[in-house]
Amino acid sequence: MIVVVIIVILATMAAYGYGKWISRARRAEAVAMLAEMSAKEQVYIGEFAAYLPLRADDALDAPSTNESAAAFYPISPDDAGFNSRRVATSIANPAGWPQTWRAVGLRPRRSELYCTYIVNAGRAGQAVPGGADYGNRLLGAAGGTITPWFYALAACNFLGVGGLPNNVHVMGVTHNSSVIREFNEGQ
Repeated sequence: MIVVVIIVILATMAAYGYGKWISRARRAEAVAMLAEMSAKEQVYIGEFAAYLPLRADDALDAPSTNESAAAFYPISPDDAGFNSRRVATSIANPAGWPQTWRAVGLRPRRSELYCTYIVNAGRAGQAVPGGADYGNRLLGAAGGTITPWFYALAACNFLGVGGLPNNVHVMGVTHNSSVIREFNEGQ
C-alpha cells in the first residue's frame, strides 16, 4: 500500500511539472509570434506610414473596432476545441493565412500554433475604440491620439476551458513598447 501511495504521489507531481513545462513552451511560442508581428509592423509603417491590422477577418478598418474572438487566427479563443496545452492548429498552408499576414510577410516558425493571435491598429489622431478592452489596457484610453498605433495580442488557453476574455491567458505588445504584458496570468 505504501508503495502504491508513493507512486501515486510521484505521478501527480510529474503530471503537474509536465503541465508547467508545456505552459512555458506555449508562452515561448506566443512571445516569438508577438515579437515577429511587432517587427513586421515596424517595417510596414516604415514603408506605408501606417500600421496594418493583422486579423483573421482581414478587416482593415482603422482604428480596429474590437477584439472579437472571430478576428483571432488561427482559431477563435471561444472555440470548444481551443486548448493550448494539448491541441495544435495546423497553419501548414500559407494560402489559408489571413491576407494581411501574407501582405506583411509574417512567417511563423512552425506549421502549427497552440495559441491564437490578432493585431489591431489605428492612425494618428484615432483613439483605441471602447470595444478593444486589451487595447485600452495596453495603450490607455488615449493611446492612439498622437501617433499611429498598434497592439498585438496572443491568447493561450492553458486550462482547457475556452472563453475570451476571462478563461484565456492573454499576452500583448504595443507599438511603443516591446515589453510583453500579461493578463489573466496563470489561466
